Amino acid sequence: MLRKNYYLILGIPRSESAAGIRAAYRDLAKRHHPDVAGPSGAGQFREITEAYEVLSDPARRHQYNDYLAESERPLGTLHRPAEPIAPQPPSVFDRPESILPSFEELFDQYMRNFTGFGVQKAEREEGRNIEVVLTPEEASRGGVLPVTVPVLRECPACQGTGEDWPFPCLECHAQGLVEVRETIRINIPPGTRSATVFELPLRGLGVHNFYLRVHIVIGRD
Repeated sequence: MLRKNYYLILGIPRSESAAGIRAAYRDLAKRHHPDVAGPSGAGQFREITEAYEVLSDPARRHQYNDYLAESERPLGTLHRPAEPIAPQPPSVFDRPESILPSFEELFDQYMRNFTGFGVQKAEREEGRNIEVVLTPEEASRGGVLPVTVPVLRECPACQGTGEDWPFPCLECHAQGLVEVRETIRINIPPGTRSATVFELPLRGLGVHNFYLRVHIVIGRD
């Protein structure tokens, strides 16, 4: 079973300092404490606390880093890159017709992570379901499953101002932000069974109100 990535849960890089770990934990704990987020936030708060307890302890963090390094080695061999499972990586917003209540509402909620417009206090984190169909051979072999995620970044042309003086920036349409596609990779262990679900936080990409819930379905060769 895939172990949790505590760095992604806290939204920090693996090189983060002890002070940075404490700051990230305090920020997340304030927003997701059950007293603020309600009973529905209890599970997420426990996850955040678990991540902090491991990463704030130098010995446990070192041991955990060793585990991550070992678990991310290519499957089936220690010398060849792991073979991608999906030739066309699924995206967070594939199949917009299947999104309820509407694609537009979900996309607006997702993009609030980057624009800051209309953010509700203690907005509840939601899971986005993605179904990935593997052949029996792919499931037996295991490998790396890439998933693409749209994120907004500061426009490099105008440095986020939205202006290319004295004109509006054409690169970002005067928004100051441009959409880019980030690819995250999930290690699928050999012998993964149908109906296996992997949950993956996106806080490392700046997304705090969504996480991925990847459902594995075994199809036919």
